[in-house]
Amino acid sequence: MICLVVFIVTLAALVLTKFDETAIVLLSMSICAIVTYVIGGLSFSVVLGYVGWDTILFIMAMMIIISVLGSSGMFQYMALIIAGRAKGDPKKLYIMFMSLVFLISLFIHPLPTILIMGAFTVEVCNGLDIDFRPFLISEAVIANSGSIATPIASIPDMIIVSIAKMDVGLMFIVLFPLSLILLVLTIVYFLRYYRGAFVPSPTLATTDLFMVEPSVMIRSRFDFYVSVLALAVLMTGLVLIPSESAIVGLLVAAALLVLSFDRAKELLNRLSWDTVFFVVGLFGIVAALEATGVVEDLVYALGVVGGTNVFVAIIMMIWLPGLVLSTMDNVPIAALLAPTVAQGTVLGTLSPVVSQSLILGVNASVYVVPFGDAPNYIVLDIAERNRRPITWTVFTRATFPLGILHLAIATIYLFGVAMLL
Repeated sequence: MICLVVFIVTLAALVLTKFDETAIVLLSMSICAIVTYVIGGLSFSVVLGYVGWDTILFIMAMMIIISVLGSSGMFQYMALIIAGRAKGDPKKLYIMFMSLVFLISLFIHPLPTILIMGAFTVEVCNGLDIDFRPFLISEAVIANSGSIATPIASIPDMIIVSIAKMDVGLMFIVLFPLSLILLVLTIVYFLRYYRGAFVPSPTLATTDLFMVEPSVMIRSRFDFYVSVLALAVLMTGLVLIPSESAIVGLLVAAALLVLSFDRAKELLNRLSWDTVFFVVGLFGIVAALEATGVVEDLVYALGVVGGTNVFVAIIMMIWLPGLVLSTMDNVPIAALLAPTVAQGTVLGTLSPVVSQSLILGVNASVYVVPFGDAPNYIVLDIAERNRRPITWTVFTRATFPLGILHLAIATIYLFGVAMLL
């Protein structure tokens, strides 16, 4: 009970306080370790045995791969080509940019996706005298909703896939069509919501943007081709041996570091070590909950509620993280709920759609009630620095109805898939 209280207080602190997230979870992990030792008689090494180190190593490997991929300038190159093809038509530019964000989000976490595309989007929109705010808000939604189809697209995906031992091939077959449906719905929704913003500027013909050669954006052609090959190998390995995702990820990441030669140390220094230690601390807390039986009780409780009804289980896995727990960080929610849909559990044996529903729920939660998620803060920061601020009220008013619509459509879609499987 003490460890459970620590976990709940940690979630509240992540949402409500200004303390560093990594510091909070490491402190909470330490408190849980002391509690399990003093009261439960469990040594720290025993608790660490419950930590999903394979998942942590997989996440680190993905960060290395993303670092190499981002350093090539491939996405900026594609964005500039799109801007030229659109010829400044705001609607056409919007559709093309959202499609590109969707493509990136299949392989890269929402945070680097926004970092890669956000600043460049502002530059292109300013060059064409277009309001960039509808673009940024839409990109924040699509970066998350587009990440549901692949196991490497977000940290919650990696956690759920690794812990639940999901079949990533089936996951892609089921969730990729849903992600396309949500993409089209998002584009149609925002084109209507911001219909007054997509008006061509009279100064369009004088812009210098179309005179920029897109190839100048590619900083390293070698990294570009190596990254494309690495992604192909990675996805093939994850489909063929999904249970050994950590080995596949480490192999590809290590090969990329070797081929980076003297840049390997630089790429490792650019690794988001605060995120790594955040995940370690988070997994440490969940390990304490598992060692003390809390996770087992949660698995049992949700199994009782879901029973043998796959449709009730789908609703729980979509709407519990997607709406009820949406004010909390989706990474700890994914770590807490993933064991409940693992193979061998009551919910996990109902249908593979149940674990896929959890993936949808944790990814959608960050824009249903968008407080506290890092990509959303980046969007607000970019807008503020470019003198067209976006308030939380404006952001939420635009995304909340769409988020609820996404959850409803996903529920109906996954109901249909469950009846077919």
